Amino acid sequence: MWRRAGVRVMARSPLALRVDWRQSDGVVRTEFRLGRQVLWSGGWGLEIRLDGKPLPPPIAWDEICRYSDEHADYLELEGQFGEGVRVQRHLLAVPEDRFLLVADAVLRARPGRLEYAGVLPLVEGVSFQAAGQTREGFLTARGRRTSVLPLALPEWRVDARVGDLSVTSRGLELRQEVEGRALFAPLFIDLDARRSGRPLTWRQLTVAENLAAVPGDRAVGYRVQIGAKQWLV
Repeated sequence: MWRRAGVRVMARSPLALRVDWRQSDGVVRTEFRLGRQVLWSGGWGLEIRLDGKPLPPPIAWDEICRYSDEHADYLELEGQFGEGVRVQRHLLAVPEDRFLLVADAVLRARPGRLEYAGVLPLVEGVSFQAAGQTREGFLTARGRRTSVLPLALPEWRVDARVGDLSVTSRGLELRQEVEGRALFAPLFIDLDARRSGRPLTWRQLTVAENLAAVPGDRAVGYRVQIGAKQWLV
């Protein structure tokens, strides 16, 4: 992982994630390449509504955390919105296990209604297909299929809680809505073609402190399983 002039590149064969943020326009741009195929490139779209009121985007993003070792690369940026709202953008690349985690954490001082929309701008030639009964989807390019799991949403569509992962004219769009002080919006992207077609599932976990469960706007946890492999977030 290296940085030059506001650009962070998390690159290890065969994946490369480029993150570019500038103090002048407040836009975080990302480009993700898997082998020779670019899946998305451009501004990482973000819309926040607070109690129904749209908030203007931040004028700047600051790097608040980065970590790199032989197993993974991690980058975290933070932007200040109005009304005491801040957003932390998380990017985790794990080449050894061949997955990518991209997420936004929306934080505010007092509880209220938070509405979130995040968009990854897919490039031409990359399509998205939503699963039928469950909420995961699949990015397809040149015959290769990549699974995308919206971990904060219920796996089964019969669960009517608010949120969706879909493709729009802007790209791959994740929408979520909560009542509380915080919202976490993660996408788990499986990059291993050998796992394509294997059974997959995810569950939101109960997080506890001193043997007492804490609310979802304080801490969240998820379990992901694809085939025989499992991860905890």
